[in-house]
Amino acid sequence: MKNGWLYALLFSIGWIAIKMTAYALEWHLDDIQIFVLLNMAFLTAAIALFMYRQKRQEAESNILTDIKTGLTVGLPYTLIISFFLFFYYRDIYPEFNQHKLAAYAQRMDSAKEIAAIRKTNSALENKSDKEIVQLARKNTAMMYNPQFTLSISLLALLVYSTLNSLLIAVIYRKVIFRD
Repeated sequence: MKNGWLYALLFSIGWIAIKMTAYALEWHLDDIQIFVLLNMAFLTAAIALFMYRQKRQEAESNILTDIKTGLTVGLPYTLIISFFLFFYYRDIYPEFNQHKLAAYAQRMDSAKEIAAIRKTNSALENKSDKEIVQLARKNTAMMYNPQFTLSISLLALLVYSTLNSLLIAVIYRKVIFRD
């Protein structure tokens, strides 16, 4: 199972290299969807390749050991990427958070935006525009905090790794390694 850490390390270093290359080239720095999808693809590939290698070597296994095999790659990958993102948004590119907060603050200057927020949340119906703006800025500042990013990425990647491990194990059992 030590090879799982190696797979996780190789794939996470690959993703980090792409992210840092994009940073160095100033390519799509504020567009996180590309990097999220790429991150998911790297995690899926790491789990699938390692699980395939393990299934080829093992004579007998059950679904739980297959999921465990997938998680031996998913968990270290999750830890490496999540802590990288924490340091990336805290030390390497803190301007991302500042840009997002400034863009949100600019949107909050619109009475139309405040009315839309008031309409979607019934608890804010009796609040003044100033109170709504303060609450929105406070919530947005929390969302674009590196610690929040760390927590969310840990949770999201762990859930994604677990579901991926389950799905890939089922696919391997039903399609590729049928008995």
